[in-house]
Amino acid sequence: MNAQHKAIRALLTTMAPKRAAEYIRSFELPEEETLFLLECDVRRKSYVKAAEDNHTTPEVVKRRKMSAYAHIADAINN
Repeated sequence: MNAQHKAIRALLTTMAPKRAAEYIRSFELPEEETLFLLECDVRRKSYVKAAEDNHTTPEVVKRRKMSAYAHIADAINN
């Protein structure tokens, strides 16, 4: 995870849950990216728990979150 992705994650974890959810949705990310950011960074579920709850693997959760951070970083930088 690069420094900008870490900064985005830190920002999300310091926001109130409702505000963080609104912030994430404002980027109009793909559905799974939004879902896993909400599950892990807002609701504070582990990759394993988020994967179990959504019938996927922890690796998929990780990839979707990394992609979401990249999309948010691109939107912020443009």
